[in-house]
Amino acid sequence: MLKSAFISYSTDASTKAKQVSGYLEPLGVDTFVFEKNLRKKRASLSRSIKDQIERLDAVIMILSVESRESKWVSHELGIASGMNKEIFVIKTSHNLLLPDYLDRYGVTVLKKIEDLDTYFESKVTE
Repeated sequence: MLKSAFISYSTDASTKAKQVSGYLEPLGVDTFVFEKNLRKKRASLSRSIKDQIERLDAVIMILSVESRESKWVSHELGIASGMNKEIFVIKTSHNLLLPDYLDRYGVTVLKKIEDLDTYFESKVTE
């Protein structure tokens, strides 16, 4: 079972990204939701993202209108794929089509946030 996740998203899906992180938090799952820091140089930003993806078990892509075309999101997923990380997709709208590049990454598309329970281990004891 997975214990941590990098949440990849575009700004139009920031609320959904925080919702996914908030859902996983009570389970004890470590999540990284990147908040843009415009003062960072592109090279250090890219390195920081790579380090976080490497540190965590999986990547959850929040598929939205903007993330579907985002070069940053596709870059993050490419890094994750190269590291053999599990990649999950949660759509902000059921009618969104997956970007073609996802075919080569072998992603798991989830219908709802609660489907994460199947893949992420709860560290919380009852």
